[in-house]
Amino acid sequence: MLSNKGKVISVTGPTCTGKSSLSVSLAEEFNGEIINCDSMQVYKYFDIGTAKPDRAMRNKIPHHLVGIIEPHEEFNAARFQEMADTAIEDILKRGKRPILVGGTGLYLRALIYGLFDAPKDMSLRAKLQDEYSEGPLQFYEKFKEIDLEYAMRISFKDKLRMVRAMEIFLLTGKRVSDLEKDHGFKEPRYDILKIGLKNERDELYGRINRRVDDMFAQGWVEEVKKILSMGISNSVKPFSSIGYREIILYLNDSISHEDMVKDIKQHTRRYAKRQFTWFAKEKGMYWFEYPKDSVMITLAIAEFLNTWN
Repeated sequence: MLSNKGKVISVTGPTCTGKSSLSVSLAEEFNGEIINCDSMQVYKYFDIGTAKPDRAMRNKIPHHLVGIIEPHEEFNAARFQEMADTAIEDILKRGKRPILVGGTGLYLRALIYGLFDAPKDMSLRAKLQDEYSEGPLQFYEKFKEIDLEYAMRISFKDKLRMVRAMEIFLLTGKRVSDLEKDHGFKEPRYDILKIGLKNERDELYGRINRRVDDMFAQGWVEEVKKILSMGISNSVKPFSSIGYREIILYLNDSISHEDMVKDIKQHTRRYAKRQFTWFAKEKGMYWFEYPKDSVMITLAIAEFLNTWN
């Protein structure tokens, strides 16, 4: 039977392009609820540096998958897919519109197209994690010899993905880049409209610099001190993200306050560039600038929702 129900909207793109603000406006316009698609906003306590929507925004519009995971817990694309599936089903059952929001491209792809199956060996993974910790750059160079294509898409600092890819190779003899090609990611699991936000480089970099300054004004360093005072180790995954890792270095007297701020801005700008490169390859993206293209975004969504499938 023909239906225009079950449709999902995603708002994605590089950091600081206005995704959170737009998503709230769209949720109000289209009777929607927001599902977080950011790999760091899922963690509890890490609020300022992840640009987590504030309490007022979350009271205004229901947000799912925000601040639900303990910092020491493992969270990955497979777990995100499972939890996002549940949230989408719940939202649709209540007659609302699911709106995915965030800049973690791997999570969005996993949700839309699914993941390829790969075996796990936790003891092997632990050994690989120890090897990585002894020399991240050396581990990265070793990994490049095995899977150069995949290695060039991730940073040597991306311990989680690099170790997992090495684990898969040692267990199967197959490279992640080849497994991705075999999987194909061709058949979408949802009828989804992918809205991508972007800005001119100078505008985006200015936004990034201002946001970093705002985060420090909100008490970012104090937030990190509070998290550490709770007995949470600085080795948990959220502390490896941009901003938090530099603050840890500052608190350990490894870098100055000036260098900390400068490094965070620079690393965030580089991250935004990598995000755009990823999403530019995503199939079926509709690109806009926000808020300049607000009317066009609304019209595109209205047309999508009024098209019967």
